Amino acid sequence: MWSLSAAKTFKKCQRQWYYKNCLANWKAKDPLRRKAYLLSKLHSISSWRGSIVDSVISEVIVPILKAKQTPSLAIAQQKAIDLFDRQLRFARQHPLYQPGLSPSKIGSDFAVLHCMEYGGEIPDAEIKKAKEEIGQALVNLFTMSEIWSELKTSLYIVSQPPLSFSHTGETVRAIPDLIAFYANKPPLIIDWKVHFFGIYRAWMQLGIYALALSQGKPHKGFPRFSQWEVTDFRLWEVQLLTNNIRRYELDEMRIAQIDNFIAESISAMQLIVGDAKKATLDAMDFLTASSPEMCQFCNYQSICWEST
Repeated sequence: MWSLSAAKTFKKCQRQWYYKNCLANWKAKDPLRRKAYLLSKLHSISSWRGSIVDSVISEVIVPILKAKQTPSLAIAQQKAIDLFDRQLRFARQHPLYQPGLSPSKIGSDFAVLHCMEYGGEIPDAEIKKAKEEIGQALVNLFTMSEIWSELKTSLYIVSQPPLSFSHTGETVRAIPDLIAFYANKPPLIIDWKVHFFGIYRAWMQLGIYALALSQGKPHKGFPRFSQWEVTDFRLWEVQLLTNNIRRYELDEMRIAQIDNFIAESISAMQLIVGDAKKATLDAMDFLTASSPEMCQFCNYQSICWEST
């Protein structure tokens, strides 16, 4: 199974990729594999902030739109505050190694933070800032008239559908934030971003979503869109903190770039892993990051340092 996030991790630190994609296993009897799974759930405060916004959009706003009703900013903000407070209470307890802990059974209250695992505290200033930025992201979303026009006139919208397609003998997995389908327009794929410094442009991420939608097995419930080529799809990177929309389209050159990137990444992974089973792989077979900063923010510091 290949994904863009896994490819980026592999490029920065092969060992971190190994811990997340090979070692981590909730059902394994090996306690190290279970620990790796639990560590994979750690969030930075920044990524946790983004997950709150994603949850409110997908679980509150989109269902209201699908019911052909108009969402309320006040309701969205209140849901965000409720979710934020519940998850913060849980994160402060940090019961990551509590016997029998099951993230799926805990449900939407579940949140564990990197700063608690490796620092033992959650900085109040960062929490205050995160809460303010969640509110600002939602305020900005509700002022983006072009977004609302597209969503309200859509034939069908879906949040975070799991998509996949085959490439170079591997399954490529992609989960776009939102797809909107139309009666007389090509699909619109949206990726929500919640950060101020939008240096990285998400055209490749959105392009992979487009290829997955175009080449993957059709989802039950998706309207027909076969009259559109993948180069017709509209790809929007929506920067919710800067109130900015970056629009992309695929062309043959960009498709070739994506194909080459995926093929080279899969080949690099296969050179190390080969046909070996995940349980037989060893951390020492994978290179560590060359950047100390990468290690500083890694979820797997504890087990990595134990193995060296």
